[in-house]
Order: sequence, then structure tokens, then C-alpha cells
Amino acid sequence: MSNPALTSEDRRALGGLLSAWGKAGRGPSLAASAAGIAQYALFIGFAGFAASAIANLVNGEDFLIPALFAALFAFARAGAQAFETRAGFEAAARVKAHVRGEAARALAAKGPAFTERLETGAAGSALTDAVEKLEGYFGRYRPLMPVIAGAPILMVAAAFTQSWVVGMLFIITAPLLPLFMAIVGGAAAAASKDQIAVLARLAGRFNDRLQSLALLNAFNAAPREREGLAAASEDFRQRTMKVLRLAFLSSAILEFFAALSVAAIAVYVGFSLLGEMPFDTGETVTLREGLFVLILAPEFYMPLRRLSAAYHDRADAEAAAGTIKPLLEYPKSGVSIVPSTPFHTSPSLDLSRVSCVYEIGRKGLNPITLSIPAGRLSVLWGPSGSGKSTLLKILMGFAPLSSGEMRIDGEMMDAPLAGRAGWIGQNPRLFHGSLRDNITLHDASIPAEMIERAVAQAGVADFLIHLSDGLDTPLGERGFGLSGGQIQRVALARALARDMKLVLMDEPTAHLDGEAEARFLEALLSNKNGRTILIATHSPAVRAIADEVFEIADLQEGGAP
Repeated sequence: MSNPALTSEDRRALGGLLSAWGKAGRGPSLAASAAGIAQYALFIGFAGFAASAIANLVNGEDFLIPALFAALFAFARAGAQAFETRAGFEAAARVKAHVRGEAARALAAKGPAFTERLETGAAGSALTDAVEKLEGYFGRYRPLMPVIAGAPILMVAAAFTQSWVVGMLFIITAPLLPLFMAIVGGAAAAASKDQIAVLARLAGRFNDRLQSLALLNAFNAAPREREGLAAASEDFRQRTMKVLRLAFLSSAILEFFAALSVAAIAVYVGFSLLGEMPFDTGETVTLREGLFVLILAPEFYMPLRRLSAAYHDRADAEAAAGTIKPLLEYPKSGVSIVPSTPFHTSPSLDLSRVSCVYEIGRKGLNPITLSIPAGRLSVLWGPSGSGKSTLLKILMGFAPLSSGEMRIDGEMMDAPLAGRAGWIGQNPRLFHGSLRDNITLHDASIPAEMIERAVAQAGVADFLIHLSDGLDTPLGERGFGLSGGQIQRVALARALARDMKLVLMDEPTAHLDGEAEARFLEALLSNKNGRTILIATHSPAVRAIADEVFEIADLQEGGAP
């Protein structure tokens, strides 16, 4: 499905967003612009000495000294060009790092309530392909804008010192090129936005189908999905070719008018030198003056040629910004994601009329009031859909707090518990890396003795002897080689390695068989002393080991949502 062309309001909003991102690379960008203007100033010097050298050679005069100075200006200009490119690359690299960092912080603030609804492939495409689309804009287009304004003025002034006619030709023809580029550029921007959107959908579809390959094969749906992906890929190819056609069209238009302008100047200089001008221009052009403006003419249009190439970078950046923007919007609740210090003693929790309504309008939890005692293993009991998981997510900051108050040890909570409480969900996530990395989450500050103690206390040591490299055994993102119960014990070890005094668990045994559940609960019971543990569950086995049981439906005003 095609995206509509960007409105002026859309462009202003995306332009403001791009400008805000550009602050991260402002220093290198300004340096690149200064070097860009300097290289054209140096070219004026090169044109002057090169014209003098050639004119002297024709007239039989000494040409070595002007030729030497022309070579020096040429080398200096090459250095300025190299510096401009390097500074632009640095500006783009800083901006891309800034945008990815902002996206990571925003996604962390939104939490699973938002990311669970994301198409993982589409989000991955936005943070990789779309962010990479910003490189041309911040590395070439933005540094070029001051050059476009400054360099032509310098060269027009230099041209007027030699020929007022050539200076006027520069002034008249220069605005025509950006005008025709803008006409084609509007269509190019819409096509680029459309292409990026299709790429994000294609990446999301491919990633989801790849993860569900076993399911597709089981229902003999793989051939249909293969055909669907082939059709989607062909659609993306066609849209990419449309972007390229528009890019070549705008470049061809610019080159055509630039060539006509240079040709007009060459004709004027030629007829002037031959004395064959059909009308009087009020000036006499010498060989040196004619050579100077002829050398200058192609370079006068070079910044505009560069703009033609970089103009599509702007269209790409606007399309990319539109794709990335939803990932950067922080939750309206203003959840803090500043790292917090874990509790040193087991805390108590007091909730008063706490409720949750998601941004899409779906009610997650009716107002509920309860008190969780410190140092006890408490269970939130109720059927699926009663709001147990939502309550835990509110505490962690993964779901919005729509109303009510939350106190911890009698003090008002001003930030969620993420970073202060251990978290174990129904399907704990493992990452590519070693078992040790999955327990520490690459936190080098956790002492080795704490890791070993957590491994023993969580029951990980029971199956560690069967792994080829112990804690250094590599694991896949789905815990390849580990059972569901073993993965849950790894998740428990994460909390114990940090000695978390508050641990929240969301249906930790929902996908375990009886034996695996028993082993997990045994490890949990042996480590509950000195901790406040809150478990959302509908498992009778978990309820049986609880110190406190809260029937969540009875505590909510109006019952479960």
C-alpha cells in the first residue's frame, strides 16, 4: 500500500526532529561546512593562477611561477575536500549513535507493554536500515547547505572582477537548477518514504515467518508463505527502482541545465576573444580573463551538482525519521528509567486503588488495594485475564499507572521497581552468549563468588555438570540445549546473583511439567528467607508454598477487567 506524500506540516515536524538529532553532530558538521567553503575559495586561487600560467605560455612569457602557485592551491583544495568528507562522516556517525541510544532509552521506558506489540523485524529494520538512511543527510546534505549559500557568492564575486556578463549569467542560471530539482524532489521524497515502509514490513514478515518455520511446516503453509515473501520482495524491488528512476531524473535535469549554462559562457568567451560578438557588451575579454571564467564555470555549478546527489539524502532522512519517530516517543506517564539501587532489606508494598488503562483504551486492571508484607512469599491468585500480570508490570514500570498510589516501606514510590527488583516472567529470555553472560547480563561488577553462590542456590549447578564448558557453555537466544525448567532456574540465578531483596514473578511455572515445577519451587523455597517475593499464578503447587494468598478478583473494585 502506498504512503501519501508528505504534507507541509509533516515536513516541518520531521525537519524539527532532524534538527534536534543534528545537535549531536553539530561540531563536525560545522567544520565540514567551513572546509567546503574553503575548498571553493582555494579553487578561485587555482583558477586565477592556472589561467595566468596558460596565458603566459601562449604569450611566450614566464609561466612556471603561476603554474607552481596553481599546483599549491590544487593540493590545498584536495586537503580541504578530504577534511570535509571526514568531518561529515564523523557528524553522521555521532547522530546515528545518538538516535540509536535515544531509541534504546525510549523502548526501555515503554517496557514490554509496548515492545510486545511491536513486529520485531520491523523494529529491527527501523533501528538498522532506517538509521543508516540518516548518514547521507547528516554527512553530506546538512554540511552542504552553508556551502551552497557561501561558495557561489565567492565565485560570482570573482567572476564579476573579470566579466560582468559572465557574472550575470551565473546569477540568472543558478536559481533554475534548484527549482527543477525541487519539482522532482517532492515525488522522490514520497517514493523514498514508501520504500522504507515496505522494507520495514518485509523485514518484519520475514523475521516472524522464520521464527515460526516449524509451525508453517506442520500445517504445510510454508509454500504459501514462500510465494507471499517472493511477491513482497518483488513489490519492494519495484518501489526501489521507482526511487532510482526519480533520482536519475533529477540528476539528469540538473546536468542538462548546468551543461547549457557552461556552454553559453564558453560561446560568449569564444566570440569575445574572436571579436565576433553581434552586439556591444561594453567590455573586452582578454585571454587570461576568458580562461579564468571558463575554468571557474564548471566549478560554479559543482555545489548544485552535489546538492542534486545529496537532495535524495534529505528525502531518505525524512522517510527514515517518520519510521523511527514512533520508537522515540516516551510514555505519557513519564516513567523514569534512571538506574536505581536495589533494596538492602526486604521491603513491604502498599497499593491503594491502583488501576491500569493502556493507551489503546484497553482496561488492564480495575482499581485494586492490597498490602504485601515484607519478608514473605505472597501469591496473587486468579484465573488468566484477571489482571495479575498487569499488576506486576505496573510495579516494574512495564504498564502505565492510570490511577492510585504505590508505597514501598511506607514511602511514596516516585519511580518503578525496574532495577530494584528481580523479575522472572513466564518465558525468561536468553541471549546469544555463554551461560555466565546470561546470568550476569554482561554485568562485570558482579563478583565471581556471587555468581557461583547463585548458581548453587538456584539449582543451576544440578545440570551444570552436563554442559560441555560449564558456565562458559554458549547458548542460543531460545536457550538451545536447556529445558524450560532449567531456563527458569537460570532466571532465578539472575536475581540471586544480584542478591535482590524483592523478586516479582509472573506465572514462572506456567509452562513447566510437574517435576520441573517441583525443582524450581524447591530452589525458590531454599532462597526465600530475607526476601519479599510476589508471584502471580494460577498453579495450585505455587499456592501451596505461599505465606500469603491474595484473591485478586476479590480485591478489585468491580471485579476483574
